[in-house]
Amino acid sequence: MADEIDIANERCAVDMDKAISEIRNKAKLDPGSEGECELCGEWMLRLIGGACAPCRDRYKLP
Repeated sequence: MADEIDIANERCAVDMDKAISEIRNKAKLDPGSEGECELCGEWMLRLIGGACAPCRDRYKLP
């Protein structure tokens, strides 16, 4: 028979697995492509939506 601590630990494990799964789903990023940034004109190996990482940070783009 399970006591309260065992039940609480099981519930915590289930909640933790759910939270980790949600974070992983949100973290999926577009692989991007190389080319010239549409905002700054610099050649970069990884553009997402036509913008390089510095421009995405500067202009708060996704």
